Amino acid sequence: MKGGSKVVVEPHRHEGVFIAKGKEDALCTKNMVPGEAVYNEKRISVQNEDGTKVEYRVWNPFRSKLAAAVLGGVDNIWMKPGSKVLYLGAASGTTVSHVSDLVGPGGVVYAVEFSHRSGRDLVNMAKKRTNVIPIIEDARHPAKYRMLVGMVDVIFSDVAQPDQF
Repeated sequence: MKGGSKVVVEPHRHEGVFIAKGKEDALCTKNMVPGEAVYNEKRISVQNEDGTKVEYRVWNPFRSKLAAAVLGGVDNIWMKPGSKVLYLGAASGTTVSHVSDLVGPGGVVYAVEFSHRSGRDLVNMAKKRTNVIPIIEDARHPAKYRMLVGMVDVIFSDVAQPDQF
């Protein structure tokens, strides 16, 4: 997807989410770290009338349950710019990075992941995204990480464990 005059980016009904209208429409978020991709996703650069550029990252619904829900027409994602989100099951941070874009610099994402392998990628992603706080801990035992997490507006659970409820 090429940027410039061919692509028009419009706000989605969920605040902080956008639709890039071009040859094919794509769900996207405004990149909080312009020039940086997290998982080799496509980036779209749009020039405003005043000459400033805004970069968006394409949000793949085949790699993110939250993106699939948005495209599927979910009523409310309960996240918007400035929200504080507790994200359980963060994995390597693919969806977390888009939630980071969505909540913006005024929000925060507490990203909990149990796997040390995925957690390493999550921590590296969070180094460039100041609103992501990676927590390598078992999401099923909140007492172990509660002192790291402030009050949140939303809890998003993307946990895949045999004894989850």
